[in-house]
Amino acid sequence: MPFRTALLNLAITFMLLLVVVLAGVIMRGKQGKPVAARKIPVAGVPGQTTADEGGVPRAPVTKFEILTSPALVESSANEADTLRVKHGSEEYVFVLYYVDALETTMDHPQRVAEQGRWFQASEHDVTSTGQDAALYVTQLLKDNHFNVLTRWERVPNTVRYYAVVLVQQPQGPVYLADLLVRRGYARVGSVMTELPDDRRDQATYLAELKKLDEKARQGKAGIWAKSKSVPSAK
Repeated sequence: MPFRTALLNLAITFMLLLVVVLAGVIMRGKQGKPVAARKIPVAGVPGQTTADEGGVPRAPVTKFEILTSPALVESSANEADTLRVKHGSEEYVFVLYYVDALETTMDHPQRVAEQGRWFQASEHDVTSTGQDAALYVTQLLKDNHFNVLTRWERVPNTVRYYAVVLVQQPQGPVYLADLLVRRGYARVGSVMTELPDDRRDQATYLAELKKLDEKARQGKAGIWAKSKSVPSAK
């Protein structure tokens, strides 16, 4: 191949490579900077949890852990037995062992209807008394020192955890579950557990809760004041 022809072919090849490189640079400039990845919270389960409870679940433990001097986080999702609590820099949602407090809204109509049948009260009376109960707990925990004790046992399909709450009262620490039953704001019956650092076993404590429940019935406390008839104890 003559030298002049070889030189011409080399020049053409160089020009083609230059065009390809320039085209790549132009296309890359049009794409802009890459978008930073965003963390996506755990999706809520309808009727059970909400998206703002997203996060990595805590692993359950055998012995109760004490969250000393936590702070109640006021939230429209709080109920008398379901509380958002801040401890340190973290927030958790806890559900009480042993009791089922009155619903505050009609978000879960089947549960409201079930509570209405149990207490022999209207759905309106259930939710209005449930709102009273939630306000009572909010004020109680704002005015009194309390501790949360949990084994990080998760409520199924949620990032909520079962717990017992001890509230400081003039006579000493009292379980929040006791106070709710005594005021007619909750019925006895939920997930149970051995009480932490308590000489009473499950059966003994459950019997004491039922006695408090009977006193609330007889005294027409809370929802019992609106009950059409007192159902037989179970």
